[in-house]
Amino acid sequence: MLHTTLTTLLATVLTTTLAAQNLTEGFSETTTPLPGGTSNVLTTATGTIYFDGFDLFHAVNGAPPQSLLTYASYTFGSFTTPIGATKVLFGESSNGGIWSVPLNGQPPLQIALVPFNYDAVMLDDDRALVSAKTGGFAAPDNDVMFVDLLTGQTQLLAQFPGASGPLTVDTAGNVYYATSPSAWPAPAGTVSVLRLTSAVIDNAIASGQILTTANAQVVIAGLDAAGDLAFDDDGDLFFVDWFSNQIGEINDATGNTATLAPTFLDYNGSGLNGSVLQFLPAPPGAQVFEPFQPIGGTLRIHETDYVTVSQLRSITAHRPELISSVANPIAAGPFDLTTSNGPENGIGIQLFTIAPPAGPITATVPGFEQPLHLDGAFAGSPVLVPLSFDANGLSTLSLSNPGFSPALSAITQTVCFTTTGGLGTSAPVVLQIGS
Repeated sequence: MLHTTLTTLLATVLTTTLAAQNLTEGFSETTTPLPGGTSNVLTTATGTIYFDGFDLFHAVNGAPPQSLLTYASYTFGSFTTPIGATKVLFGESSNGGIWSVPLNGQPPLQIALVPFNYDAVMLDDDRALVSAKTGGFAAPDNDVMFVDLLTGQTQLLAQFPGASGPLTVDTAGNVYYATSPSAWPAPAGTVSVLRLTSAVIDNAIASGQILTTANAQVVIAGLDAAGDLAFDDDGDLFFVDWFSNQIGEINDATGNTATLAPTFLDYNGSGLNGSVLQFLPAPPGAQVFEPFQPIGGTLRIHETDYVTVSQLRSITAHRPELISSVANPIAAGPFDLTTSNGPENGIGIQLFTIAPPAGPITATVPGFEQPLHLDGAFAGSPVLVPLSFDANGLSTLSLSNPGFSPALSAITQTVCFTTTGGLGTSAPVVLQIGS
């Protein structure tokens, strides 16, 4: 019954006129200030790491920041990447240094020199790939260098035409590279995201083969820019579009049918720019980083005006909130069930069943990327009441209690559908309907 109703409603949702969305649609956000002019921001289990051009600082739980690495003159930082839980890999492009930096105050170690390094990704705790314009800015290609953190050995792994591009890795060990044209200003629509499979990479490291675009899979083409990359927990790839001053999203980038999602976050008019992306996954579970879902992982964005403002924006899913206007036990008479923080101008269903809570279950609904989180009490044949949400994402269902003695125990939950083809649910609410 429930599956049939949702499938029918899916057809209605997908024929609704699509509307523009913003970040607040199904997500919540907070910002944390950082010292002005800082860069290369990274969140660790013990605190925040950032670079001010002279010192790589580690700020731990509100204590005064501690310097992990110091330069005598101003230096351009390139990247900060975790090495397990106890170290970070730090790169700078002024001298080409690649450093292993312990978080416990032990001395940092310069592992290698990779000229004009730009970004890096870890293959494992002992091996890294570094994107670098080693031939200088006039060189036609950008290099991806293999770096052995134990020996300091470097090896040219891949070459791609154009300027330096960012790297990231998925949970299967496949590496992703976003191309960057040499021309400035960069022509619109000329950036592609490429995938090098883990097997191709391992074979190239072992054999000394230099990979090119011929060895890569095209994930998506036609982007304007991609300054940094970060995967979430269900295979969607976020990227910094500095050309349009936005954060973009590629749906299902780990698969074979990647698509460009609507703009995730637009900085135009804010005076800020997105710089570095980092996704912090939640412990394994059913939650994924999608709108109107239970809180799971967190997307963190370093934002800056490159002069005085530097801050870290943390974004999590924001589930709709269902409340009753009358507290339990609900006396005979009128009462309202109100769902707030739902989809703007969306539609929904209010589910009811006379049963005790049975615990959460998760289902997949064809046509939707988001999972459906419901209480197991609705697995039978619940009563379904259609809803509509206003422009503020608010829906109110007015009911009347005729009176029950003894009190009737019921459970209710809101399912919502966005105008862009997404779905979400509120947490279930238990109702004690009395006389």
